[in-house]
Amino acid sequence: MKTSLKKELLKAKKEGYAVPAFNFDNLEMAKGILQAAEETKSPVILMVTESAAKYMGVEYVFALGKAFVENTKVPVVLHWDHGFDIQLIKRACENGFTSVMLDASKETFEDNVKMTQEIVAHAKKFGVEVESEIGHVGGKEDDRVSANGGYTDIQEAIDFNKQTNIDALAIAVGTAHGVYKGKIELQFDIIDKINKNVDTPLVLHGSSGVPLTDLQKAIKLGITKINIGTDLKQANANALKNWLNTNENGYDARMFGKASIEAVKNEAIIKIKAFGSNNKV
Repeated sequence: MKTSLKKELLKAKKEGYAVPAFNFDNLEMAKGILQAAEETKSPVILMVTESAAKYMGVEYVFALGKAFVENTKVPVVLHWDHGFDIQLIKRACENGFTSVMLDASKETFEDNVKMTQEIVAHAKKFGVEVESEIGHVGGKEDDRVSANGGYTDIQEAIDFNKQTNIDALAIAVGTAHGVYKGKIELQFDIIDKINKNVDTPLVLHGSSGVPLTDLQKAIKLGITKINIGTDLKQANANALKNWLNTNENGYDARMFGKASIEAVKNEAIIKIKAFGSNNKV
């Protein structure tokens, strides 16, 4: 069932949990995510990145997204994640997405504000909510690879939030997209200070591979949306490898597809329970 991003995040903030936000790259991953949400009675944010949408076919994603929302028994936010192409973000607003994210975090503060304001103005015409990022979370996101841009400046976060009227604010506090290559050190003090000075719900990107205890501490300090992509991609890939290795003569996509769905579902359930969003529906 369709729900509002900001409504779910404000509820999570009030009750002390985080709403899981999961990326999908194909039908099996999406089904695994939604089955996990239904089994645990958790709200869920179903996300697709720009390149994943292009891979599957943007029009197909629009149609599938509508079907996912209408046929799932728990609250679902359909979210356009890490949008770089302004026109594609606007098309998502016009084609049933609940919320969209503009990622102009590598631009100057002024340009980021200007671009975000443009998306907010367009999205509001369609009742769509907007997430934007201040401070750059690096690593491998979609087809782009970049270095971390340092941590979010607290005053910039306050000013950015005031000037853009966004519904969710993504901040850079030590996470990275893709597979981690070094030690993970979340800046809990930054999360705490921004949360105390910004009413808008806070988002943590690049959370795959981060110890669950660290994510739980971040939730206590104000994080209400946690993005997970790589962990599900790895669960999906490993399930396919294992099935094909143990079924040398197998060829039925429905069979290894079921293995993928189950693996993604199980990984998503781990995150849902760790974030405390289970039994919130």
